[in-house]
Amino acid sequence: MPDIKFDCPMCQQTLEAPEEMMGQDIECPSCQKQITIPGAEPAKQEVSGTKCPECGKALDEGVVLCIHCGFHLKLGKKIATDFK
Repeated sequence: MPDIKFDCPMCQQTLEAPEEMMGQDIECPSCQKQITIPGAEPAKQEVSGTKCPECGKALDEGVVLCIHCGFHLKLGKKIATDFK
């Protein structure tokens, strides 16, 4: 499979990885921060209307993270938190 190119969200270093590594967590070789390898085309889900695509709760315009369920709209997945 062809490699995918993406930028580290922490240091902006351009990186490459095989497609079969999409979604895996790695350490950026440049800044040593933990990052997730995005899909071949980074998942950028738009807010459909003003509702979270995961839980359906209302969202304010321009939000990136649903405070109700933890869904990250630009990454297209839930974010784990340490909140209790």
